[in-house]
Amino acid sequence: MNNFKEEIDDAINDIEYGVEKVELVLDHPISEINHVAVIKTNTKDNLELLIKMSLVDGYSIIEYINKTKDTQLEEGLDFQKSFDSLPNLLMYYSPEFQKQFGLKLFERLSNIKS
Repeated sequence: MNNFKEEIDDAINDIEYGVEKVELVLDHPISEINHVAVIKTNTKDNLELLIKMSLVDGYSIIEYINKTKDTQLEEGLDFQKSFDSLPNLLMYYSPEFQKQFGLKLFERLSNIKS
């Protein structure tokens, strides 16, 4: 279980720069299943996401709450989709995270010295 805790911490650390808030939900009923964790994320585009992290199934949405008036954010989204990483999930559901990811990538690439 210690390795899974490290995986959870790594996943959270991978996205902290691009979201308002991210936390592990310890008391969610689904988190009692072996090797499943629930992560609550508030995005910079005012979405609240409950995300299931599973070593077997990857990352998927448990709950999607759009706190904006912009219903276009939800158009065409597949809420049954699974992802191999937390950043990939957030890039799919959150346009603002996608923007932050691009900026972070550009920053990292700019710091690489030939």
